[in-house]
Amino acid sequence: MTQRICFMGRGGVGKTILVSNISAALAAKGFHVLQIGNDISLNSTELLRESKQITPVLDEFRLKYDIRVEDYLVETPSGVYCLELGSIDPGAGCLARGLSIVDEMMDSQKMLEKYHIDVVIYDIAGDTPCTGYILPVREGIMDKVILVTNDRYASVSTVNCLLSAVLRQGEGHPLVYLLENHTDCMSESELLDAYAAETHMTVLGCIEYNEVTEHAALMDETVVCEYPESGQAKIFRELAQKIVDVNTCSEPEPFSRTELLEWQQQWKMKRLEKLKRMK
Repeated sequence: MTQRICFMGRGGVGKTILVSNISAALAAKGFHVLQIGNDISLNSTELLRESKQITPVLDEFRLKYDIRVEDYLVETPSGVYCLELGSIDPGAGCLARGLSIVDEMMDSQKMLEKYHIDVVIYDIAGDTPCTGYILPVREGIMDKVILVTNDRYASVSTVNCLLSAVLRQGEGHPLVYLLENHTDCMSESELLDAYAAETHMTVLGCIEYNEVTEHAALMDETVVCEYPESGQAKIFRELAQKIVDVNTCSEPEPFSRTELLEWQQQWKMKRLEKLKRMK
């Protein structure tokens, strides 16, 4: 049975780099992987496609209405199949709603069966859990939700909101996990670990900042494909396997607004202490 896994988090936490490396790692292990991006810049699959062009599905859907989703599928050098949803006219709709539309078409056209897709990975752009962005969760499309964050207050605040939105779906909500991604050398795990412990979130892993990852991304490549023998590639391969294998998690409890503000004050104090040490 195909697993559907969505990654959500605030813009700038390195989610797309993580997702692309995880997809490439799974493909290298023999999984048939489909990665779907819904960023208007079409950059979700950029590290996988290299120079291959991709046509956004929703743009074509609005023009033709009756389309075959597989016509817009791109098989990349990494072995990952890619789809990009594309953009909407400003003020004319909800971009996230496109995930449900495309899923419905893939199911009715039996595309996942045709290409023997084992894992669908959704790279969901967006910082606020409006109804549109949480719709794929509410409709039962997703099996697992992975919330990605660094140690910045704004990122953790977004994760806390997304967590509340996922849990609002009640007993039938998908499995939900936290994934720490440290995007610079200033990042620290201490406060993130404390947040995870206090909210009872299951942490899938902690990706430390690594120049190899940044270097590969600047070359429009994944670490897994460009530097397969590196320690960082090994970390991504282990994380990718863990993500598809895990099938249990604790029942989290998001912070209240007051608790989140208290955490913010702790974050500020920790950052000030670190800045003082660096002088």
